[in-house]
Amino acid sequence: MEQTIPRLLWPVNQLLALLLRRRVTAGSVLHVCYPVHLIHYMVDILRANGCTADYVAVGTSQGWNECDYHFQRWRKWMPLALTEFWFFWRVMSRYEVIHMHFMQGISRTGWEWPVLKRLGRKIVVYYSGCEARDSTTNQLLHPDMNICQDCDYQRQLCDGDWSRRHRALTKRFADLELVTTPDLLDFCPGAIHFPFFCPPDAIVPTRQRQGWPENGCMRIVHITNHPGIEGTAAIRAAVERLKSKGWPVEFRHLSNTAYRQVLQELADADLSVGKMKMGYYANAQVESMRCGTPAVTHVRPEFMTDDLRASALLLTDLGGMEAVLERMLDNPALLAEYRHSAASSIQALHDNQMLAKRLIAMYRALVAGRDQQWIAENIPGGLCPGNRSTDTAAPTGDKAQ
Repeated sequence: MEQTIPRLLWPVNQLLALLLRRRVTAGSVLHVCYPVHLIHYMVDILRANGCTADYVAVGTSQGWNECDYHFQRWRKWMPLALTEFWFFWRVMSRYEVIHMHFMQGISRTGWEWPVLKRLGRKIVVYYSGCEARDSTTNQLLHPDMNICQDCDYQRQLCDGDWSRRHRALTKRFADLELVTTPDLLDFCPGAIHFPFFCPPDAIVPTRQRQGWPENGCMRIVHITNHPGIEGTAAIRAAVERLKSKGWPVEFRHLSNTAYRQVLQELADADLSVGKMKMGYYANAQVESMRCGTPAVTHVRPEFMTDDLRASALLLTDLGGMEAVLERMLDNPALLAEYRHSAASSIQALHDNQMLAKRLIAMYRALVAGRDQQWIAENIPGGLCPGNRSTDTAAPTGDKAQ
């Protein structure tokens, strides 16, 4: 049934695409993703900068429900494919640009992708993680340290039928491919690095706990639902070694935790630790820094920039992490300096207004008929193979010692 109804509807879709090609809101963008806070705030920021943007959340989530449209893939009285068909023509087809996060459309099969192209719409695919990765390639390129070594996704995200099918759809139909972190360029070599937005000021909570050493125990927060890919066991072992030396340390591993609770935990922590194996920091580190809590994380040497070196991120690797944590324990004044500059530092690296203007410029370029290569060459920002650092030395100074 999942395949049969789309096939039967194919000639109808072709006719409707011809008739409704011009039924479009100029400059409009529809973001498509499962329910998640990141997209909600991203769309809010784009709107504040003049973009006509909406967000459709596909499916259900216990942790988030704020969106403009909530597309749930079932109706007791309507087959799934007809539900998709109805939503596509009632909502999705009216937008000029469709921005798909994680390659997420509204259908399971991807039937809407070629129909969007028939309508003349532009498709942006924004990779954010393992849906873009190839485990074999990752382990060949980075045999000593990579997130695939202890994968606890069971390879479904990178090697499942859904991911393979949607990567093929992306290669065939996407007008623009973006990645959240530059390590993903290993798997999407023609893509453009477009980093995360910062959490907006209105949602950043107030700290409710004294800092180290006044609180009597340094609190370290680690956020992940997948401890295998994060190296959680090694992080926890480092903390236990610090405890055995007599340091008072509280390690809080947050898993499947509501977003606003995560932000409060970050605001109340002394340090956060995460993304020690991937090769670049990610959204949890951005949120930690925005909440005023320095983040211990790892950036591969080829992605190092002067701005990162000058930031308040505590950059090290799994081997050097314990020493960095102990240095912060032993030097509260230095930790206070990092805390003081954490928020402003990450806001400089992830300037929401600049990011919004850059993304809107990409949308406008697509609508004007520009291709991905033109956008990469003429709308600067982010890391790409042509502007990666050639300095392969490890970070030096306070952060790595």
